[in-house]
Amino acid sequence: MERPSDTAGDRPPTRDTDLVFRVVEVDGVRRGIRLEAVYWQVLKEIADARQKKIGALVGVLLADAPQSANATSLLRVHCLRWALDKLAAERRITDPSGIANLVRASPGPAFALGPDRQLVAYNQAFLGYIQARFPTAETEPVNRDLRLALDVQLSALAAILKESGNRPLGVGFTVGFGGRRMRGQLNALLAPASDRTIILCYVLP
Repeated sequence: MERPSDTAGDRPPTRDTDLVFRVVEVDGVRRGIRLEAVYWQVLKEIADARQKKIGALVGVLLADAPQSANATSLLRVHCLRWALDKLAAERRITDPSGIANLVRASPGPAFALGPDRQLVAYNQAFLGYIQARFPTAETEPVNRDLRLALDVQLSALAAILKESGNRPLGVGFTVGFGGRRMRGQLNALLAPASDRTIILCYVLP
């Protein structure tokens, strides 16, 4: 099935495998290109990221290619390479060490909670925050002895954050160490973790 179209913003086909025909200009010559809809969608994302029109992007890619290259194959490969590079970049961020770095980068007390309310990461400022309020708190076994609870269930909080576009949300929390308890306020947002829900928590003064 072929659908003629000359702009990336036209109504997309309902199936990724539908062929879409577009005309682009390469070295002053207009060329017709047929690609599956999903590839045009990826090319549009690439063009938007580079602040180009999709026709200009395709024109540049084809102009730089060897004359013997198959245009549609070249564009498919470019889309796949871009998607793989993007996935690799996201994996670097969502790696546990990446989440820990997001916490450590905060100048104020910060920590990350997993879906089971497990303390995934915390920074030195948070350790100082605990020691200042619980003088008997030891340095190393914070993960084992510290108890943290947010005023909102983590699943509900994650849903709210997703719906709001992950805008930081003020949430109350309770922290306990030994037999003592204290309350505080923090800003919460979702960590960029693809495999599970992790909440980044930045304690407010």
